Amino acid sequence: MDFTIVDYYGPQKSKCGYCKGVQCSMGCGMHAYTMTPKDYQDLIDRGWRRSGHYCYKQDNTKTCCPHYTIKCDALNFKLSKSHKKIIKRMNRFLRDGKRGKNDEELNSSMTSEKPDGENMEVEMNNEGCGIRDVVEAPNVPLKNINLEAFAKANEKGKSNEKQPGVQKPKTNAMEIDKNSTQNNETPNNSKNSTDGANPPCKKAKQMRLERRLAKQAAKGLPAVIENKPSKSQEKSLKEFLNDAKPDDKHKLNFELIHVKSKEFFKTLPMTYALYKKYQTLIHKDPPNAEQEYLDFLQRSPLKLTKPSDGPPLGYGSFHQQYYLDDQLIAVAVIDILPYCVSSVYFFYDPDYSFLSLGTYSSLREIELVQDLASKVPALKYYYMGFYIHSCPKMRYKGKLSASYLLCPEAYTWHPLSDEIRLKLDANKYQRFNDDPLARDENEFEESDMDLVLLMIDQSSYVKYRQYRQIAGSDDHAAIVEYGKLVGKPLAHRMLYLKM
Repeated sequence: MDFTIVDYYGPQKSKCGYCKGVQCSMGCGMHAYTMTPKDYQDLIDRGWRRSGHYCYKQDNTKTCCPHYTIKCDALNFKLSKSHKKIIKRMNRFLRDGKRGKNDEELNSSMTSEKPDGENMEVEMNNEGCGIRDVVEAPNVPLKNINLEAFAKANEKGKSNEKQPGVQKPKTNAMEIDKNSTQNNETPNNSKNSTDGANPPCKKAKQMRLERRLAKQAAKGLPAVIENKPSKSQEKSLKEFLNDAKPDDKHKLNFELIHVKSKEFFKTLPMTYALYKKYQTLIHKDPPNAEQEYLDFLQRSPLKLTKPSDGPPLGYGSFHQQYYLDDQLIAVAVIDILPYCVSSVYFFYDPDYSFLSLGTYSSLREIELVQDLASKVPALKYYYMGFYIHSCPKMRYKGKLSASYLLCPEAYTWHPLSDEIRLKLDANKYQRFNDDPLARDENEFEESDMDLVLLMIDQSSYVKYRQYRQIAGSDDHAAIVEYGKLVGKPLAHRMLYLKM
């Protein structure tokens, strides 16, 4: 049987990695000894995130920098001009090994953080200042539990209660892409000058056409405009990214490996060396020891599960390694969950900053979602962690089309529109659901207490009503708080450790 076992710590305060305030980042945390991918999917859909085994949820009404869960609908994602430019830069480099004329300047600017956040491509798809700097796990001794013994005991039917069933996924009608009809600006929308100053700029394509017509007129030739056949549809993200040719000078290859596989530990010396270089040159931080690196980016509570109707590699925690020829140049740390690919962290070789690897990796991860969705239709979202509007450096996450923010009260999804941005400009905490009567469908109430599952020893778990009779101490307030944060289905499904 698959279980999630958590040790709830309650309210936590820590240094904020965004505003750099001390003891002003406020939320609640818990340690996950083991967790099913389904349970973690439901947790992040309630505003939780993990850093190693530590799971945390910010209290947006009290914390200094409210954290809003953000996701992108990968099947409705549209490439922007800047995305296409970055992909073309990479493809050009792979083709002939040459850097563009502005790449050297870009390389130097990308390794410095500008206060206005204009050059934050290096941070695309990680937690900006580094997830480990945002919320730190409390220094609490872990309880000694034998997961294998517990699993074997419950497989033999020794547990007091059967694990409740898993609810079917819900669809949300709010998730229709409303952004596709916005921002359809054309050059004709620009203001016309009535005083003759600053005439509207012309597109390069229009200027080339005018020059060609002028040359034809100078030669006495009739003005002929070639009507090229229109393309039936624009190239897809996959076609843009995978434009490699056999004679390209460089080859970019990818390896997706599970964090507990032999391949991971075989490549550990390389990945750790790359991580140290990234931390030192990009974040200006002293590199972590190898064990801290493993705690942060390798160790995960997620169990590798391979259902017959799931993705080929299964659900769990993975590293996507980028190899330029035979050299490791980047690593994306991701979780593959029932409905999404969740980005955890990304680090790369600073020598290749001119390739905008942060943004490029996000596009590659969206492509991964699109590929997985062709096999598992429900797996169609790309989760980017948190959108922190009060920190200008973190607003880049909202630039991906078809992006949605999670309402921190009703837990419904809402398109990240200009209207929402204006509201966040006015007040950093917002309830995105405008319906005052809309409530959390999985709201936990006092009447749900009796069905909360508590793990009481190495072989069994009981419901809360039984625990009160056995222990004589109910921990009522802490369990109610926990239930409200994780929601009723998870409170009735996960095991709350009380050993």
